[in-house]
Amino acid sequence: MISDRRHIRSLLDDLTTAWACGEWGALCPDFAPEARLISAQHGARSGAGEIVDALRQDRFAHRVSNHYIGVQGDDAAASLYLFGLMEEGGAPLFLFGMTLILRLRRSPAGWQITELRMEAMWSKGSPRLVPHWLHVPGDRGWQPGDPSPVIVSELHAPWHILPDAPVPEALEDALPELYARYAFALDQNDIGLLVSAYAEDIAGGFAPLGNFEGRDTVIGQLKSFRHLAPFWQHFAEVVAIEDEGDGQHARMIVGRIIPERPVDRSGAPLYGAHYQLRLRRDDRRWRICWSDYRPGWFTSDVPPFDIGHATGHM
Repeated sequence: MISDRRHIRSLLDDLTTAWACGEWGALCPDFAPEARLISAQHGARSGAGEIVDALRQDRFAHRVSNHYIGVQGDDAAASLYLFGLMEEGGAPLFLFGMTLILRLRRSPAGWQITELRMEAMWSKGSPRLVPHWLHVPGDRGWQPGDPSPVIVSELHAPWHILPDAPVPEALEDALPELYARYAFALDQNDIGLLVSAYAEDIAGGFAPLGNFEGRDTVIGQLKSFRHLAPFWQHFAEVVAIEDEGDGQHARMIVGRIIPERPVDRSGAPLYGAHYQLRLRRDDRRWRICWSDYRPGWFTSDVPPFDIGHATGHM
């Protein structure tokens, strides 16, 4: 299972690098002969040649995060976030955030992509840099008259495609994937998936809304808040993990990546906020049992663990 996940993660890295930089030569064999692209920006394509032709027009600096990889027998499903910055004459002119979902199948040669589903969730700047895109989203979310989304979480999220994919044993794999599930659910307004990320006794601080206890209250507040920000996309990276040693609990700090300012002046990763999280394992699935969201910029000076101190009061 570990080698499968590593193989697929490498394939995802190759895909996003090839797409951003136009270096497609080594990637084409990783598409199955019947592979499909379903994209709100690039249309529907079949076969490696058509997929590469559709994506090769894009060029951008990029960063990826929020990886999830589920493997079940000879099938796999994965998701990730990507934001890209297009420049002209050295000036940054177009910023966008993309969600990608992949379906994969094991072949004698290794894992191959059978479906690539991708959608830009928002953009800022000049759309003239992407004249080939079929739809350029703004930063207000879906509007009447827009085409139907190609990603509907309840139908396409990897957790729904392969609901019985085993949870990784290693904390460094399982806990980041729990955050990816939480963020995907919140960003895609998939409340059923969000329920699966929280323990029933979830508590903590949910700035700017307040401090809350209980899954009913927390999810009710987040669901209502989500309606005010339909363009959400929570790019983030895990920056610290601590095993509490009882085989049931762990702690995690997640740094929030802000696409408009992802690095500091020296080029080091920069985070605009962080989550303090306590996780509990229940029937081999990890869930968030305590959470506190704290705005504030930091780089390598990762905040210390501070579990149990809720700071979400308005």
